[in-house]
Amino acid sequence: MRIRVRLATLALLTSVAACAPAAPKPDTAKDEAAIRQLVTDWNGYLTAQNDSAITALYTDDAVLLPPGQPRVSGHAAIRQFWAGLWALKATLALTSVGVRVAGDLAVEEGNWDFTAGEMKDHGKYVVIWARTGGSWKAIQDIWNSDQPPPAQPAAAAPAQGR
Repeated sequence: MRIRVRLATLALLTSVAACAPAAPKPDTAKDEAAIRQLVTDWNGYLTAQNDSAITALYTDDAVLLPPGQPRVSGHAAIRQFWAGLWALKATLALTSVGVRVAGDLAVEEGNWDFTAGEMKDHGKYVVIWARTGGSWKAIQDIWNSDQPPPAQPAAAAPAQGR
């Protein structure tokens, strides 16, 4: 009797599982397009010097990892960081070159060009995006220059002893 009940239960569970709808397949193309649109928006915010709109692209606990500087964490510090560019009369342009989506996380890779007066620089960046509340927000942002590091001064010769 027990075996029949178990077999009946197994048959019922199998038929219910077969009728359950399959999990929806993620639309990575749609997610990639959404992130690329955010980069386009970001460029517009940079041109308009809108540090508030740039800051809104980040999660509350996001981290910037700028080269040669300590990490920048949280909205207030991130906004202050971006607002600091306006005093330099700098221009910055981002070009997304690739987006990889895996569920609620995405990694975007791109290039940047920076100009402030006579100073010009360019390099690459990586932004890690997280889907939060149905939209994408940056959680980590790191970049570095393609320029070679400054030359190191020559090492002093060791003192000669007598």
